[in-house]
Amino acid sequence: MRILITGANGLVGKNIAKVLIATNQVEVFATSLKKFQLEGATTFTSNLLNADINHMVDDIRPETVVHCAALSSPDACEVDRYACHRMNVGLTKRIVSACVNYNVHLVFLSTDFIFDGAKDNYTELDMPNPVNYYGESKVEAEKLIQASGVVNTIVRTSLVYGVETKLSRPNILTRVIDNLRKNKQYKVPSDQIRTPTYAPDLASAISQICLNRVTGIYNISGDRIISVADFAILAAKAFNLNHELLLPVNSNDLAEAAPRPKTTPLDISKAKNDLNFTPTPIEMALEKIKIALNS
Repeated sequence: MRILITGANGLVGKNIAKVLIATNQVEVFATSLKKFQLEGATTFTSNLLNADINHMVDDIRPETVVHCAALSSPDACEVDRYACHRMNVGLTKRIVSACVNYNVHLVFLSTDFIFDGAKDNYTELDMPNPVNYYGESKVEAEKLIQASGVVNTIVRTSLVYGVETKLSRPNILTRVIDNLRKNKQYKVPSDQIRTPTYAPDLASAISQICLNRVTGIYNISGDRIISVADFAILAAKAFNLNHELLLPVNSNDLAEAAPRPKTTPLDISKAKNDLNFTPTPIEMALEKIKIALNS
């Protein structure tokens, strides 16, 4: 079995590749904009925006494409909507077309930011209603995937955290660690409620989806409902950093370009039932990360 992962130098893509490699059941092909190496995988660099996607899929002949490549900074998406649409919608459309042509299973990484934050939790059946352009681009991509007839799985996740070497962009955990280690104050929103997701948990679930060709929409996240600020405090304490440098604030005090939905906990009952998904408790996940960093 061959699996192609786009955006494989990001936190999620890299973890998916590692989990799949460890199964010894698949050949992993991993592509990224910048040069990187991953033991056990065939890695190559490609600017997918300019690449011949049909030729790439024809050359590799994967059974599954896991599409993680995206412009995933809400603020960057809000500021440059053209670049966001080109990456998150235009590229996805071209990947969908290639997957249809070669009968490839497409696994697409989506987000809790497709929702408006007006509910206490969200199931796979809830209607998207994004409050920022990043969310809009992901909704548009989901819709074109579903309308295309491609064999597909849409995975929605929330506030993914973890630490890897030379990641393409930071995440909430790396920002907390970096700022506090430099003895810098760091503002964190106390009014944004999420279900933070340990990257290896998400990768394991997506690995099962690939290996078993599971289709449909799945929420895959942690199962603890917590504010971003409280998560940051847990992280600081786990890494023995000065949590008093964290400044819990309201979202309005952050002056971010893109509005954020306030409350987007994901209901993961379906993933628990269908995939036997069991998320790692936050404290245990942070301890694992700490041990891995110190090893």
